[in-house]
Amino acid sequence: MSFRGMLADEDALSPVIGVVLMVALTVVLSASVGVFVLDIGSQVTQQTPNAVVDYDFEVDGNGTETVTLTQAGGNPIQAQHVTVYVDGEVAWDAGSNSSDFNIVGTDEWADGLEGGDGLTIETDASNVAVGDTIRIVWQKGEQSAILAEQQVG
Repeated sequence: MSFRGMLADEDALSPVIGVVLMVALTVVLSASVGVFVLDIGSQVTQQTPNAVVDYDFEVDGNGTETVTLTQAGGNPIQAQHVTVYVDGEVAWDAGSNSSDFNIVGTDEWADGLEGGDGLTIETDASNVAVGDTIRIVWQKGEQSAILAEQQVG
């Protein structure tokens, strides 16, 4: 067979290209079906919420300290996933307070955090000191995030 004959003969090229294209199409289709069936896409797109929280600290003459937390912006957040820590100690968890901290007035966070909702926690001066950190933590399943953090003082 001559060199010119090989260039003119295209019979073997067309079936090979067809097989390669069919294999590539099969791989792409099976990957697409796998993503939807295994629901891989939703795990990637779940994001932690964000919140802008205003803090107000007050100390009266009797040694009682009051911390008012107000969500000033961000996403609406379900209360069951939120915990408020004062210097590492749980002060409020999903709508209930701990024994050292009392909720003053209406607990607007009990049914979820939305813009303008407030939570006022009262305690004696032995539980909160200048330099302590107030931290609002969101946790849902394996995911967690610090929504807001502020030092007393």
